[in-house]
Amino acid sequence: MVIRVNYDADDNLSIEKVSEICLKCGVCCVVKEHACHAQLDSQFHPQYTYVYDCLGAESPSYNPNIWLCVSCHKCEELCPYGVSPIRFIESMKAKAFEEGLAHPVIFGEVTNVVSTAFAFPLTASSRRHRQQMGLSPLDESGADDLKKIADKTGLSIKIRQYRGKKQ
Repeated sequence: MVIRVNYDADDNLSIEKVSEICLKCGVCCVVKEHACHAQLDSQFHPQYTYVYDCLGAESPSYNPNIWLCVSCHKCEELCPYGVSPIRFIESMKAKAFEEGLAHPVIFGEVTNVVSTAFAFPLTASSRRHRQQMGLSPLDESGADDLKKIADKTGLSIKIRQYRGKKQ
């Protein structure tokens, strides 16, 4: 029998259920060649896995380790109990972002995406390299639409709040 849990960052009952259902078996983190990338961090080992750290945290959205997850879904594929830690971790990331607790790199990345429509800075060098390789110029027209979406969803406010905290 596989138990599936629906996650909502604001639903503490579901979050508690997830951490109770997870037996902390470690399969999601330590199966060779298929293990969680975050598990490679030296603070984690087979007896104290990355997923255990995330699920067992007293205040998961305050746990800076949630940002180590690259959303590869390996944990979800390997979990013999159907807990799907990735959903829990993504919910905690969303909650942390809402609370202004996201890692500064994340806010920088989001700011760059909203302002340029790309996850990386477009520099004169990158444009020149694309041209040298015979690649067409990148279409930057999506930035205006992303700015509108960010304004309507409140993301622009979060970015401004973060910038204000940083200064």
